[in-house]
Parts: sequence; structure tokens; C-alpha cells
Amino acid sequence: MTRPPVVTVGVPVWNGARYLEEALTALRDQDLDEIEVVVADNGSTDATLEIAQELAAADERFTVVTSPVNRGVTWNFNRLVDLARAPLFMWNAADDVVQPGHLRACKEALEAHPEATIAFSRVVLIGADGERLGERDDENLDFLSLAPADRVRLFFRREVYQAIGYGGVFRTEALRAMGKHPDYYGGDMALAVRMALRAPWVQVPEQLFWARNHDEQTNKLQASDPVRQVQAYRTHRRPVAFPQWYLNHRLLAEAVRAPLDVRQRSRAAGVVLRDWTIKNWRFFPYDVKRNVQRLARGRGGAA
Repeated sequence: MTRPPVVTVGVPVWNGARYLEEALTALRDQDLDEIEVVVADNGSTDATLEIAQELAAADERFTVVTSPVNRGVTWNFNRLVDLARAPLFMWNAADDVVQPGHLRACKEALEAHPEATIAFSRVVLIGADGERLGERDDENLDFLSLAPADRVRLFFRREVYQAIGYGGVFRTEALRAMGKHPDYYGGDMALAVRMALRAPWVQVPEQLFWARNHDEQTNKLQASDPVRQVQAYRTHRRPVAFPQWYLNHRLLAEAVRAPLDVRQRSRAAGVVLRDWTIKNWRFFPYDVKRNVQRLARGRGGAA
């Protein structure tokens, strides 16, 4: 590259060959040239690595890093943040597709609002074959004028998940200062609470991020087994796991430990309890049920 990148896009992938070429081509065709794309292969056994290397050979903005084994979601996400050279950073899933103006629009939104640490665009939901499934309830989101606890409430109530895991453009140093992606299932949700309690975000009003929903997604393949769900993030052995309980604990911890006055911390904890814990109460007996089923199958010591 003749000029340093202004956005680093990190693409964490494991066995994502089916959609990877489409995702990388969309990044190649962004209307912002000053980008670098780092594809982090996490021990894939399909054609993922070959697809990534072929595109990197044709475009100097693309780099591929590898691992001989799968070392977990968190490790792969966070090594991309460590490798980033640009002042802005975005994670891009190997099955999602950004539209041509996404990176430029998010960059310009952050330039216009120096107080914000994340910019994100609106979402279109697509299926396995690219068919349009619908859209999120994400029109006219205003994170700029709200108090910290109210930003968390808006995130939960309108399910603005694209701002964190995939599609949101971060200020790289702010993301590093927040500790990057936490090392547990649902860590992106805790990262969202952590960042929303510290600084506002800014929305790009156009629908420029296409999120794919399909049956081969890792979270769906692991959903029946809580231990597998946890091991996707932490690879050590354990007989049982309660990922939903632990995530709820960490969300509350983010609220009560935020660098705010007592009133704001109390309000934030109340938001987590009302808009996450109570709203998703079925998650908690479900965790118990899954562990009972796992033990009944004789898999308690096999993980």
C-alpha cells in the first residue's frame, strides 16, 4: 500500500469456505481504498485457507495469518486487534457481507463525532443463499444524546448487536483499552455494555451491513451442548458449563464496576436486570436442562 490504512478489517474464520469469497470480495470492493484486511484462519480443515490466500495474492491490502489448530474464538478475534495498524478497526464475519459504502460512512461518522468510539450502519438479514429475510428494528437509533445507562437500555431493547461482534467500526485504541473481546461465551455483549457505559456510539442511517443467518453457524451447531459452547471460547476441559448464568453475572459486573457515580451504576445494573436478566429468564433453566441432558448421555467427563 502506498498510504497507511485508515481502517483495519479483521476476518476471523474457521471452516468458512462456503461464504468466505463473497465476504472478502465485498471488502475488496469497498469505496474506501485505504484499508487493510487481515484474514485469521483458526485451524480450518476445509478450503478456507486457499480461498483467503488466493485473494491476498491478488490484492496487497489483504494478509492471511494462520494457526495449525483451532485455539478458540477469543484468541482469534483478539490477535486481529493486536495486528491492526489503522486507527479504526472492524471485525467482519466470514459469512456476512458489507455493502460498498459501509467503511467510508462509518469512518466519516466517527470523524464527525469525536466523542463516539463506535460507528455502525443498519442491518439487512439474509439467508443461506443471500435471500433477504428481513431487517432489524434499528432505524433512528440515537446513542449520542443519552446517559450511559440509557445507552445500555437502547442496545438491549433494540438488539443493536451489529455494533459489537461484526460490522461496527471501533476506534482501535479504545477497543484495546477496553480489553478487546472478553474470553467467554457472550463476551461481545459484555464488551458492548462496557463500551456503552463509557462513551456514546454513532449510527449511519443507511442499511449497509448484511448479516447472514444459516444453520451452519458455529453458535447454532454448539447450542445443544453447553460445554461445547464454552469451549469454543475457552478450550480447557470441564464436565458441565453454565454459559448463560456466567454471561449474566458478567453483564451485571460491568454495570456495577463502571467508572460512574453510584447513581449511574445503580441505574445501569437495573437496566441489565430488567432488559437482559428478566427478559431472558428462560436461558437459565435451559442451561440447567442442557447439563442434565449431557450428564445423562454419559458425556460429563468426556469434554
